[in-house]
Amino acid sequence: MTPSVSLSLFDAPEKAPVLFSDNIEKNIPHIAELGYRGVDLFVENPSAEVSIKAPALLEAYGLEVGVVMPAALAGKGLYFGDEDPSVRDQIVKESLPIIEYAAELGAMVSLGLVRGSMGKEDTPEKFMGRFSDSILRILPRAQELGVDLLIEPINRYEINTLNGSNEAYDFIEESGLPLYLMLDTFHMNIEDVSIDESFRYCRERVRHVHFLDSNRLAPGMGHLDMIGILKTLHEIGYTGHLCLEALPKPDFETCAQKGAEFFRKAAAAGVLGNKKRS
Repeated sequence: MTPSVSLSLFDAPEKAPVLFSDNIEKNIPHIAELGYRGVDLFVENPSAEVSIKAPALLEAYGLEVGVVMPAALAGKGLYFGDEDPSVRDQIVKESLPIIEYAAELGAMVSLGLVRGSMGKEDTPEKFMGRFSDSILRILPRAQELGVDLLIEPINRYEINTLNGSNEAYDFIEESGLPLYLMLDTFHMNIEDVSIDESFRYCRERVRHVHFLDSNRLAPGMGHLDMIGILKTLHEIGYTGHLCLEALPKPDFETCAQKGAEFFRKAAAAGVLGNKKRS
């Protein structure tokens, strides 16, 4: 499994779960120095100068990109399940360059906040129908480039669609869409009866993991049994990234250091492994 951390190519909002933001010339070497081997990349504009510079710098420091995070589209009010067809048209249009950028990086793309929420007069069937239709419009390009699209279940306080891991898994199975899962232990702790059992239930679709403690900080800074979760991931054969998509509390450096320390100890104890899902 590959320890990784969240990195934004732009100046991320203060409350975003991003430990490293904006200055890639400083942040990328420091991430590698701490011992992380990958990043999840928050991208606003794939054509921006910083986006063009990032791939070579990441490669120079041996950092893989697990997932490209298009949450900035949600920040612009764009959602795949929006009731307004023009909004759906716009997010489809703006998603295609992000998919192409992910392909350049050998990464996947998250469908988290950009999924959107149901409106007051909405029904789950109507919303998921619109969401599915939007995904069908970007799938051909994603499949052509070999980019996996990942649904991230997000807790009920942030979004009101596909909150639980098992619910998201069932949606994928029932819809027949070729989608996968990015599971986040912070959200799982809120929504799932058992984090370990959810990983077992979803094992065939899990492609990426946000690995966080109960308070959305680094492992060991909350009350979850993070070593136990690692053992479950090993049990189900997961060999992908473990990304610290954490809040920068008490500050980004402390949280990043705590995460790196946890991963070093887990590796020394033989519960981390070093293979990546092919």
